[in-house]
Amino acid sequence: MRYGASLDLRFEETVEEFAGFLADLGLDHVELRQGYLDVHPEAPTPAELGELAASTGLSYTFHAPFRDANLGNLNGPLRRAAVDGVCRSLDAAVAAGAGAVVVHGGSVPRRYPERVRARAREGAVRSLRECARHADEVGVPLCVENQRRKGREVRNTETPGRLAALVEDVGVDSEYLCVAVDVGHAKVTGVDPLAFVERFGDRIRVAHLHDNDGTADDHDPLPGFEAVAGRIGADYNVLEMKSLADVERCVAG
Repeated sequence: MRYGASLDLRFEETVEEFAGFLADLGLDHVELRQGYLDVHPEAPTPAELGELAASTGLSYTFHAPFRDANLGNLNGPLRRAAVDGVCRSLDAAVAAGAGAVVVHGGSVPRRYPERVRARAREGAVRSLRECARHADEVGVPLCVENQRRKGREVRNTETPGRLAALVEDVGVDSEYLCVAVDVGHAKVTGVDPLAFVERFGDRIRVAHLHDNDGTADDHDPLPGFEAVAGRIGADYNVLEMKSLADVERCVAG
């Protein structure tokens, strides 16, 4: 099991600086958000990421685009652009030697009629099928993440049952179609994270670790995160914090 943290686009540090910060805390994994790689002025290429990992023992996961990148987009060209973004992240992960790519499963405004919501879910299934087939071709696990429940949106992965139904409908029989469990998203949705473990078991490759008070997705520090991660059993365990200080609070316990 690898332990590390997510490099959010709000962070000013370079990947190398962030990796050094984590190493000082005894952590050895970085989850690279595509948004960070898109905007940071010193963002490394996938090949450079691979070189850094080889020289330091660092491991990576990637988080595919999700801001304005909805795999269930009702507009065909925009939906296909979201698929392309995920596939590009998979290709970058291959070049960097990353262990997995995390992806969101699509959403639609709750206020829309049922026929529109059904159309959006069909689009999300189609999109994930394309992405999963590409993951199978390049040999990198694509991990569909449980998202938190929101009042104004229907999300396809809020609960173990909804996530399982989505993956089943995608219908790609591949070891590379996997799951990411986000414990903070589960908590604010009112779901025990272990319910995802019971449902998906060894299919879980990534765990996102953060806390909240059950009312909002605050991404608060999670002291004792290793015990939580141990119950999930993912290969890659990622602290998703809003600041470096919060990462330090997690490690300090």
